[in-house]
Amino acid sequence: MLSVLAVTTPASDRSLLTQAERREAIGVTDSSQDTRLAALDLRLGTAIMAECHVAIGAGAEPTLLQETLTETFRRVDAAVLVLARRHNVEVISLVEDGITLTGDVGFTADPESGLVTRLCSDYPRRWCATKVVVVYKAGFAVVPGDLKMAAMDFMRLAWAEKNRDPSLKSEVVDIPDVRRVERGYWVGSVPGQSSEGAVPDIVAGQLTRFRNMMVA
Repeated sequence: MLSVLAVTTPASDRSLLTQAERREAIGVTDSSQDTRLAALDLRLGTAIMAECHVAIGAGAEPTLLQETLTETFRRVDAAVLVLARRHNVEVISLVEDGITLTGDVGFTADPESGLVTRLCSDYPRRWCATKVVVVYKAGFAVVPGDLKMAAMDFMRLAWAEKNRDPSLKSEVVDIPDVRRVERGYWVGSVPGQSSEGAVPDIVAGQLTRFRNMMVA
């Protein structure tokens, strides 16, 4: 089965944190760093999306925030359709080989996992079609608290790192309200991989809920 994802209506803002939350993360109360923090928020957000394997759709950068998407599946023969994006999934329309199916009669979609099950007389059956086009919303209209917490911890760590000596191999540092970490060794959280990752372990560990399933 092949699928192509397109972003129909992109998120208006990909920032994970408000201005006040960015300031809180690094411990400032004035506006002196606002421009830098806004740019850093977007860069760290990009790293978080990569860590969570958020699917890239034509038309916009990947995000966990709400977007309207069009996903086209071809040569379909599967027990369920796995939508490329998940969280708060709302199917707007689903067309199977030119025929529009009605939700709760022709199919049902799990809003968190993004799994779409074909129904026949209210019983699940396999998807078997040449082409299925799904238009749906997915993502968070409001950034959830646990994702904000991960983004704030990431910003706090990144800000503490910004002036370090690039030749530094290892240095232990205590960061208030986070924990004692070893600077210079941010290791990705994927089991079995030892290469350095963009997201530090303390942040990656908070992102389990938001990781998209990888489909071979």
